[in-house]
Amino acid sequence: MGSPKIQNFKRQTVLHKGQRTRLPATYIAPEDVSIWDIIRPNLGKDFSRFTVPVFMNEPLSFLQRLSENVQYNYLLEKAAKCSDDMERIEYVAAFALATVSANHKRLSKPFNPLLLETFELERNGVRFLAEQVSHHPPISAVYAESDEFTVEGTVEPTLGFWMTKLLANPHAHLKLTFKKTGETYSWSAPKCAIYNVIMGKMYMNFTSHMKIESSGTYDAVFSFDNKGYYNHKGGDVHVEGHIFEGKNKIKALYGNWTLFLASCDNEDFKHHRKEYLRMFNETVSEKDQGPVVPGSKILWVSNQIPKLFDDQFHFTNFTLSLNEMYPGMSDTVAPTDSRRRKDMKALEDGKNDEAEEFKHKYEEEQRERRTTKTGDVPMWFAKNDEGHWAYKGGYWDRDYSNCLELFESLENSSTNSSNSSISSVD
Repeated sequence: MGSPKIQNFKRQTVLHKGQRTRLPATYIAPEDVSIWDIIRPNLGKDFSRFTVPVFMNEPLSFLQRLSENVQYNYLLEKAAKCSDDMERIEYVAAFALATVSANHKRLSKPFNPLLLETFELERNGVRFLAEQVSHHPPISAVYAESDEFTVEGTVEPTLGFWMTKLLANPHAHLKLTFKKTGETYSWSAPKCAIYNVIMGKMYMNFTSHMKIESSGTYDAVFSFDNKGYYNHKGGDVHVEGHIFEGKNKIKALYGNWTLFLASCDNEDFKHHRKEYLRMFNETVSEKDQGPVVPGSKILWVSNQIPKLFDDQFHFTNFTLSLNEMYPGMSDTVAPTDSRRRKDMKALEDGKNDEAEEFKHKYEEEQRERRTTKTGDVPMWFAKNDEGHWAYKGGYWDRDYSNCLELFESLENSSTNSSNSSISSVD
């Protein structure tokens, strides 16, 4: 039957029409500021609720970061067209794994969304909407829809500190529904830890399983157990899993969660596993390489990253496009949209002091609204009879007359965006 072979994975460069391929400025964190000095006074607190200096942020709102989940929506389009139950869950599992791939090396904190802040995205036949429906505790509600499927859920992140590491639990619960069949799949994002927070080079690992439960025949489980398959550039990137029928393992899932996912017969994988793991560890630091077991199907390969990946918050090309205000967009997106935040725009431009001023201003205005109990009812999501946040509809009618003016308008936003876009491919 042969042995596992090293494969060079061809990664596509995928760009949204007219998008930039780099940020306006290269961001460098201040060298004289200790992260430990910031964390120490907050020991014992919920880290998702304390304010950090702007240099610890990346120039994205948490709502924008959630929209990265739709980057590989073509996998769900493929799944929707599969008549075979096994093939369908293979692609759903690939999509679930792909949603975490953008976390690779992302150690900066996204901006905390203001209460009722929103983010919309229309991309590749999918409409995505997120709204911050609660500030304490922080809860984000999300909804995405295409002709083939809907994805809905909530994210209620918590952060804690233990010894020399930060522990993050996204409490992200997502439900996928295929429109034609009504079949559903549900899963929760894995927990993660960031190591060497006090000293040394920080890196991140996932620290839990991710189970995908379906209303059909098969379920799937991914394991991110850290077993030493270590990439010195970014932690443990190995992932294994199985597709189950009841309690029986039918197929194996395996790969590198930053690069690829493959499936094969479970018995074949068991036979080759020892050699596969040896080859994985030997090649994990090589660019775009990984071992493939004979008879495998490659389900997913991640898109190519920008050349300036290490200098731009480890943003993918998809991520680089999220905070752009394209020509005409400022006239249509809601006044609560994250793209209107001046603090994030200033951070993009390398203007840290200005970013800090705007961030403080937004936080003070939010405290004032909380004191006067104004602007505290979500516009686009409401709790249903089961107590879950559900999309009410109506956002895309573009009537935002009842929305809060959370952010001042960005002057000449479309002109600035157009001038800063770069058409060449990094």
